[in-house]
Amino acid sequence: MPLKEPIPSRFPEDRTLDDDLGCWWVLHIKPNCEKKVVSYLLHRKISYYYPTYRKKQSVGYFRTIRVTDVPLFRGYLCFALDKEDHKLLYDTGKLVRIIQVDDQDRFVRELSAIAKAIGSGTDLIVEPGLVPGKRVIITSGPLEGTEGVVVSRRHDRQLALSVKMFNQTVLLRLDQGTGVQPL
Repeated sequence: MPLKEPIPSRFPEDRTLDDDLGCWWVLHIKPNCEKKVVSYLLHRKISYYYPTYRKKQSVGYFRTIRVTDVPLFRGYLCFALDKEDHKLLYDTGKLVRIIQVDDQDRFVRELSAIAKAIGSGTDLIVEPGLVPGKRVIITSGPLEGTEGVVVSRRHDRQLALSVKMFNQTVLLRLDQGTGVQPL
């Protein structure tokens, strides 16, 4: 049985998130319907951002590791479309509501940091809520230029990237040599 072609996390793939600044909206969709809605948007050539990450979990008696691609923000999908064209989205039957993004600059900045974290290949942990603390900027390594909050847990240093629109935080482990500077 041939494998399905993976769904791109950004469409069009050659555009940055900044290219659609001012047009971003958030789709709140029914549970476990993210890939169906993304396929619909891709087929209609509607610009979107669908962040996924590789989740590792051990299964079975022998504790084999299974790796799956799962949505980073379950039940939500970011898209860029004029308000007049929103009627196209109601054809999916998977839509709960459309949420307006008031602070477009902050939203794009937070999503760009998430995209950079996903691209770094580091294991990610998604937690509900926003992490309070002093903001820092990463000065070296693959996440250079990324803003977030440094959290110390156990013996690890983690960077917390919060997305206010979803009220969720993505945590990733920082190497010992990663430079951090307070903002």
